[in-house]
Amino acid sequence: MPSASDTAYELLKQRLVAGSYPPGAQLKEEHVARELGLSRTPVRAALKRLIDDGLATVDARRGVRAAEWTDADISETYHLRSLLEAHAAQRAAQRRDPAVVAALERLNDEMAAAIARGGDDMALNLQSINSRFHRTVLDASGSPRLKLLLASIIDMPIVVRSFFVSTRADLAQSLQHHRDITAAIAAGDGEVAAQTMQVHLRLATHRFFQRRADFVKSQHAAAGRAAQQPTT
Repeated sequence: MPSASDTAYELLKQRLVAGSYPPGAQLKEEHVARELGLSRTPVRAALKRLIDDGLATVDARRGVRAAEWTDADISETYHLRSLLEAHAAQRAAQRRDPAVVAALERLNDEMAAAIARGGDDMALNLQSINSRFHRTVLDASGSPRLKLLLASIIDMPIVVRSFFVSTRADLAQSLQHHRDITAAIAAGDGEVAAQTMQVHLRLATHRFFQRRADFVKSQHAAAGRAAQQPTT
């Protein structure tokens, strides 16, 4: 049975990853404890773990806050993922475990169904499926060191929120990449698995910045139209 601090950590991590706490939001012990229905002691321990993971920051003046991500942070994180997860995919292909391939194929089917179904909860569903896919490949690498290095960046909030600005074409391309990675692992082709994973994550970087720019542009255009409306 998980301890109170483990429970607090998982709940807070889920909220940070899902964007429930926006970047820079203050995470006061007493407020968080009240929200989670826990005492302050396990919440304090959970906040320390989140700081160690890079999901929260702390300083004497501002206290503990949800981490804020600059463009440089985002680019660096995707770059690190492309290098490390490519190696993980290569190792997974070399190990060529049929159970892993079957698990990845099930996740690909889940992703396809979630895209086809759509709905208000599609983004959150895809976030969960995407995270499980990448973690399955990572686990299949059989490398504890890789798992440690990637633990804090696979689910970082800014990556998760990229699903909220993705187009249908983006999602279809991402799914196809997942299918291609799965096929390479099934075939035992480490080189192709690594190359496809690297391309997948590099394109995800480009898509994120492009879709975010498109969103900001549309928001500015909407604000401009609203400002031109005659008042009554």
